[in-house]
Amino acid sequence: MALTLLTALAVIIVRLTLFHMGRPPEGTDFMLVHFLAIVTIVFFTGQRLLSRDPRSSFPDLMRSGFRNTAVYSLLIGIFLWVFFSYIDTQEFPNKINERVSAVVAEGRTEAEARAGLESFFNPFNYASITFFTLLIVGAINALIIGLLHHKVLRRFTR
Repeated sequence: MALTLLTALAVIIVRLTLFHMGRPPEGTDFMLVHFLAIVTIVFFTGQRLLSRDPRSSFPDLMRSGFRNTAVYSLLIGIFLWVFFSYIDTQEFPNKINERVSAVVAEGRTEAEARAGLESFFNPFNYASITFFTLLIVGAINALIIGLLHHKVLRRFTR
């Protein structure tokens, strides 16, 4: 669990540093960092479990990886909600204004375009979508890396 907390803290620090440098990641550009963090968490928690008990079963390896990625996903989801609600409060209004002007140019009214966009583009939705995406990616990684640990890497752990 310590690795998960340290990894989440490192990702949060990178995100805040980029924001304060005036170079916040656009859209899904930062997802690659999250995917790398999840792979790292799942791999090393599986390695640690195998080093403690070389007879750990495949479900135990998978459960360990998924549990840690679920914690990571929850921490990142909470951070993103706080980040966009209190730190970078202009991100979503700017996105909404850009899209409203594009929709108005297509001939629709501003009121209906703004209402629909404001209900979708908000910190809670962004944090929720990111949370569930990271959870799904974590589950897939836990399955694949758990299988790798169970079938291949177990032989090298003594």
